[in-house]
Amino acid sequence: MKVIVNAISAKTGGIITYTKNLMRSFSERNVDVVFALSEDFPLELDVPVIRLSAARMPPVRRVVWEQTAWRRIVAKHKPDVLFSSANFGLLASPVPQVLLVREGGLFDPFYLANVAPSLNAWAIFQRIARRKLIIASARSSRVVLTPTETMKNLLLAWAGDLADRVQKNQYGTISNLFNSSPGRRGWKEDGVLKLLYVSAYYPHKQPGLISEAVAQLNDQGIPCHLTLTMELGQIERMPGGDQDLFLLVKGVERGQVTMMGSVPYRELPGIYKSHDLFVFPSLSETFGHPLAEAMSIGMPIVASDTPVHREVCKDAALYFPPLLPSALAQAVRRLDEDAALRNALTENGRKNVSMDFMWEAHVDRLLNTFEQIIKNG
Repeated sequence: MKVIVNAISAKTGGIITYTKNLMRSFSERNVDVVFALSEDFPLELDVPVIRLSAARMPPVRRVVWEQTAWRRIVAKHKPDVLFSSANFGLLASPVPQVLLVREGGLFDPFYLANVAPSLNAWAIFQRIARRKLIIASARSSRVVLTPTETMKNLLLAWAGDLADRVQKNQYGTISNLFNSSPGRRGWKEDGVLKLLYVSAYYPHKQPGLISEAVAQLNDQGIPCHLTLTMELGQIERMPGGDQDLFLLVKGVERGQVTMMGSVPYRELPGIYKSHDLFVFPSLSETFGHPLAEAMSIGMPIVASDTPVHREVCKDAALYFPPLLPSALAQAVRRLDEDAALRNALTENGRKNVSMDFMWEAHVDRLLNTFEQIIKNG
């Protein structure tokens, strides 16, 4: 079985992690695979790759390039399967194509109502064009994968004709890396409640909301600190990031917020274990991979009340209404006062991961999808 993985769009956040983990697993399983990557992708393994400059192209030129030059590259390699792992694929692909749709905000009514209006006109145009291209890519694919049932249903609400080809294949964590082995910090062991939010920045991630909640908790007499794997410069450059930038700068000035910037994947388990509580206020996700990582580590979680978060965390998180920092502060305070609840969330999270979110099980299902496509011709 010969596979090409189109990960040209992998530039930041979860898709980078996903691609690196896929490289490692495919290499260990001796899969005959070539990864198509941007020139800037940080390669960690000696695997066959095609380096391409398309990621630096303006959007319209990029689309034209993918449907022409990239098509010729794929046809030349003659893979049994093309795995387009980042939302967009070839239209009328010359080989069987599997598409992974991982951009939920384009299809999520809550995101479209609460985040999209804050974007500029060009960003809104791009959002509409991206949604149309994803749907067209899906219609040109043998199988379309989504990481949650919620994402599957959101996609089908916009393109019901895809019902016979959309399948859920949930992500997972690497068990020997993210685990609840000794080394976790004791709850508020230094007298400060340490909150953690692991994510790249986009406006729907809402890090400023946590900064406001942390300020409220400190005002209420609960010493509290937030750590983010984001950078202020990244937020400043992002359309729609003005409010988060303002709130986070205030948090940094108060000494209540630390901006770590991007953290190497292998260092993340130690970061999780050095904090008390994982907070995930995002308004829209297709999965929310850090949720699975936090559950695997054994951290209690407070998450915004969205369908995806409830599907992933189930009874391993305490939920709060999105957009309300006071509700988040109240949820954090409740956990601080209730050790039994914290322990229950932690135990439920470990069970969720062991049952549903193991990385190698995701890879097993993915390879089985490829094999079935080849078998059926």
